[in-house]
Amino acid sequence: MFLSGAASLVYELVWIKRFTLLFGGTLYAISAVLCAFMGGLALGGWAIAKYLEGTKGQNPNLIRMYGTVEGLIGIYALLFPLGLQALESVYGFAIGRFGGSSGGALHFAEFVLSALLMLPATFLMGTTLPLVGSWSVGGRVSRMFPDISFFYGINTSGAVFGCLFAQFFAIERLGLQGVSWLSAGTNAAVFLVCRSLPPDPVGAPSDSAPPRADAEAASVTPDSLSPRRKRGAALPPGASPAPSRPLGILLLTIFALSGFASLASEILWTRVLVFPLGSALYSFALILATFLAGIALGSLAAEKLLGNSRWVLKFLLVELAVAAFCIGVIPVFDLLPELTARADRLFYDEANTFPRTLSVRSLFAVALMLPPTAGFGILFPLANRINISLFGGVGGTLGNSYAINTVGAVLGTVAAPFVLIPALGIRGSLFAIYSVLAVLSCAGLCWRLGWKLARSAAALVLGGVAVFGGYAWSHPGIAADRMGKGNFARLEIDVPADRSRLLDYKEGDFATLGVVEDKESGARTLYVNGFSTATVSPAFGASSYMEAMGFVPMALHPNPKRALVICFGTGNTMGTASLFPGVLADGVEIDRNVLSLAHWFSQWNHGVLQRPNARMTVQDGRSFLRWTGETYDVITLEPMSPVQAGVAHLYSEEFYRLADRALNPGGIMMQWLPLHLVGPADARAIVKTFRKVFPRVAVWNSFLTRITLLAGSREPIVLDKNRFDALMDHEELRRSAAKMGVRSFADIADFHLADADRLQGFLQDADVVTDDRPILEYSPVSWLPPLQWETDETFLNILRFRADSPPPVKNVPPEEKADFDRELRLRSAQRFSVFSQRYHGPGEGAFAARDYLAGLEEVKAYLDANKGSLISLEGGRWGTK
Repeated sequence: MFLSGAASLVYELVWIKRFTLLFGGTLYAISAVLCAFMGGLALGGWAIAKYLEGTKGQNPNLIRMYGTVEGLIGIYALLFPLGLQALESVYGFAIGRFGGSSGGALHFAEFVLSALLMLPATFLMGTTLPLVGSWSVGGRVSRMFPDISFFYGINTSGAVFGCLFAQFFAIERLGLQGVSWLSAGTNAAVFLVCRSLPPDPVGAPSDSAPPRADAEAASVTPDSLSPRRKRGAALPPGASPAPSRPLGILLLTIFALSGFASLASEILWTRVLVFPLGSALYSFALILATFLAGIALGSLAAEKLLGNSRWVLKFLLVELAVAAFCIGVIPVFDLLPELTARADRLFYDEANTFPRTLSVRSLFAVALMLPPTAGFGILFPLANRINISLFGGVGGTLGNSYAINTVGAVLGTVAAPFVLIPALGIRGSLFAIYSVLAVLSCAGLCWRLGWKLARSAAALVLGGVAVFGGYAWSHPGIAADRMGKGNFARLEIDVPADRSRLLDYKEGDFATLGVVEDKESGARTLYVNGFSTATVSPAFGASSYMEAMGFVPMALHPNPKRALVICFGTGNTMGTASLFPGVLADGVEIDRNVLSLAHWFSQWNHGVLQRPNARMTVQDGRSFLRWTGETYDVITLEPMSPVQAGVAHLYSEEFYRLADRALNPGGIMMQWLPLHLVGPADARAIVKTFRKVFPRVAVWNSFLTRITLLAGSREPIVLDKNRFDALMDHEELRRSAAKMGVRSFADIADFHLADADRLQGFLQDADVVTDDRPILEYSPVSWLPPLQWETDETFLNILRFRADSPPPVKNVPPEEKADFDRELRLRSAQRFSVFSQRYHGPGEGAFAARDYLAGLEEVKAYLDANKGSLISLEGGRWGTK
C-alpha cells in the first residue's frame, strides 16, 4: 500500500504536467485535469463497492485481485504517452471547433478528454483501498477502525514519499518519462508480491457474515444498536449505539463536506503559503507533502488517540476542532507579511544554508496545515466505521465512503478558485467553509446526544452567535487600505513599511495581485503571489529592460508588421512594440486580472489596451503558440522567473520550436534572461537551449547588467543604422527610446553583448531544457539565491567578447565609422571597468584613473592569454577556471 500510494501520486504529478503542456497552464485546464483524476478515483471506489456488495464477501482472492489492479495500472501508465499523442489530434479539433481563447465549451472538452484518458488508471486506483481494507477486515467489524486507520495512513505516507521523491530527486534526473517507468516498475513489484501470495481459504471471515457474535460484530446493523431500540433493551458490553439512518445521512453529508473542505483548503492554504515559501517547485512540493503527511499521521494515530468506541461523538468533535482551528488561525494571517519579511532576510543572508531555508519554509507549512490535516486523517477511518450502519458490508462501506469523500473533494477543487475566492477572498472562503462545517457538526452533536428541540435550538443559536463572533474577531474580509492588514501585500526587506502605499489589490481565481507604490521615488511594482514581477519608475533606466524587450527586436527586424508579446505584466513591452508604425501587436496573458491593473502603469505602457493596433488574448502563452494559425515577424516574451514552477515550459527546446514555427521568414524571437534570478548553470542551459533551435543568436541587454535578452533568428541579426534613423523620426518612438537611454545609434549598438557563436566554451557542458527534463524548476537558487559575484561572473563571461568583437552593424557612413568604433570601444571599456575595479581584475589601475581605453587593452591582453579558460570571480577576485 505504501508503494501503491507513492506510484499513484507520481502519476498524478506527471500527468498533470503532461496535460499542462497540451492544454496550457491556465487554472481552468489544471482544474479540469485534477477533477478528472479525482473523479476517476471516486468512480472506482463506487464501482468496487458494488462489486463487493454483490459477492457477499465470498471472494477469496481480494489480495490477488489487488495485485492484478496494480499491475494493470502500471501497464496503462506505460501506454499513457501513446494515448496522449492520440488525444492531441482530438484536442486540436476542439480548439478549431470552440476557439483557442478561454471558453466554457473548450474547458469542458479539456475535462472530458483528460477524464477519458486517465479514467482506466484512476478508476483502478480508486479500487485499491477498498480491496485491501475488505481483505484485512473480513467480517470482523471490530477491525474496521484500526485496520482502515493503518492502511489509509500507510497509503498516504507512500503518497508523501512519492511527492518528495519525484519533485526533489527523480524528475530532475530521470525526466517525466523515466519516473513514469520507475513507478510502473513499482506497480509490477506489487503485482508480483500479491500474486505470489496464496488465496485466502474459502470460508474465511466474510464481508457480511461475522464469524462470531462479539459486541462489535453485533453492532453492525442500525436496528440492533439504534437509539430507538425498545426501552429496556441492553447494548452489548462496550458497544456504541449505531446512528439512526437520518443521522447517518447527516454524518455522511458532513464527511462529504470534509472532503470539500480539505481540497478547497489545500488550494486556499497554498495561496497563502506562496508568500513566505515562494512559487518554486520545491515550495509546492513541501506544501503538498505537508498536507499529505498530516493526513497520514492523523490516520495512523487515530486508534491510539481515540480508542475503539463512541465513534459518532468523536467524529463530530474532531470536525468541530478542525473548524475551530481553521477559523481561529485567520487573524494570524495579518502577521504573515512581517514573518515573510523575516524569512526573506534569512533567505538573502549570505550565510544562509540549504537546511535553514528548508527548515524555515517547512515551519510555515507545518504550522498552518498539520493540525487540520491530521484531523482529516483521523476522520477517514472514523467515518468508515460509522458509515457501516448505512451500507452494511465492509466492502460497500469502504468503497462508497471513499467515493463520497472524493466527490466532495472534486467540488472543493472547483468551488475554491472559481466561486469562493472571487466572491469572498481567501480569508472569507476559509471562514465560510468552516463555519458551515461547524454548524452542521453542532447540529449532528445535538442530534446524537438526544437533546430535545428547545435545547438543540438554544445550542444552535449559541453556535450561530459563536460564528458571528468569530467573524468579528477574525476579520476575514479583504482590506486594501494598509499594507499587510486584511491583505497579503508583500513588505520588501530593504524598504520601510510606511514608505509603501498599496494602490490596488486583487485576490483572483488564478493569483493574488497587488500594485505597490514607493511614496518617495514614485516607483510602482506589480506583485503576483508576492513575487515582484515588474517595477516601473520615473527614474531613468528603472524599467528600461521592459522597453528594450519591445524596442530591440522591432528595431532589428527590417520591416515588422505582426508582433506577438507573451506575458503582459505591466504592459511596457507590448506598449513599446505597439508604437512602431504599421504594426499589429498581439498580446497573450494567462491571468485576466493582470489586465485590470494595467491602468496603474499607463504612464509607461502607453495605454496599450486602448490602442487600436493592439489585441489581447487571455490564454496560456505556450498553448496559444501551439494552436494559433497566426505567424509573426517578432515574438517577445518576459515570463515570471525561469525557476518558478511551471515557467520552465516557456524556456524548453519544444517551446522554442513552437515559436520558430510561428515566425515568418526572417522573423526574430526574443527571450528574457534575468541573470539575477537564475544560477550560472541555469543561464548557460537557457542560452544553449535557445541556440539549439535558432541558428543565429545574439545576447543583448539594457542598462541593467543583471538582465540580458536573447535574440534568435534563422537569418543573420544585424543592426541597421538607416532603419534606426528612420524610426527616430517618429515622435512616440523617440520619446520611448530616450526613456531607455537610447538617443543615438551608438546607444542601441551598445546593448549588444555577444553573438552566441563566440560562446562555445561558455556553453560546452551546459544541459538542455526540455519538456521531459524541466531542469530549471530544480535550480539550487530556489533554496539559495545567486550571490552577486555569481551573477557578475555569468555576465562577464558573455561580455568578454566585446573586448575584440564590435556589434554587427550596417549602413554606418564611412565618415562616421571611425568615431562610431571609438565610441563603442570606450563603452566596452566602461563596462569592463565596473568588474575590474569590483574584483581587482586586469586594467584596474587604468580604469581607476579613468584611462578607459588603456584599461581595455589590458583586459584584451589578459583574455588573449587565457583563451581556453572561463573567467572566475569566486572569492571576490578576478581569476580563471
